[in-house]
Amino acid sequence: MSDASSVQGAPVTATISLGADIEHPTSAVWKAFADVDQRVRWGVPEGEAMICDVDEFRPGGSIRARCGTPGALEFVSAGQYCAVEDERWLVTTETLTRDGQILSTAIITWTFTATASGTRVELVDQVVSFVGQGMIDGHRNGHDICLRQLGDHLSA
Repeated sequence: MSDASSVQGAPVTATISLGADIEHPTSAVWKAFADVDQRVRWGVPEGEAMICDVDEFRPGGSIRARCGTPGALEFVSAGQYCAVEDERWLVTTETLTRDGQILSTAIITWTFTATASGTRVELVDQVVSFVGQGMIDGHRNGHDICLRQLGDHLSA
């Protein structure tokens, strides 16, 4: 174990469950998720940026993105699409690093359910933080913003 990880203490875990009702058909919501060009527009908080280096949107496909402050992109997200059921659900893994240090690892499940007025999008993030509660809070806040921005993106 490195000195940095021995100072951090025990990992912090959480299960974050969020949802949003989006007034657009499931096919449109799914497309906005599956299309990486659209996802990089709604998938980061305002004032931040994301560049997807790899996005193999299929079961077993890899995901790799850099995100954070525009110009710096100090965070690297790497993972895999574990399972994808078009227009219904998907499960991904994500490990977030900065300067080679692992900050968190997560299994994230997205579900898309048709409703009378559009689509219910639900997200469950089972996350472990290696750097304390702040990373858990960051996951929750980031997902909450992304869900809101997904709806705004489709309404623009």
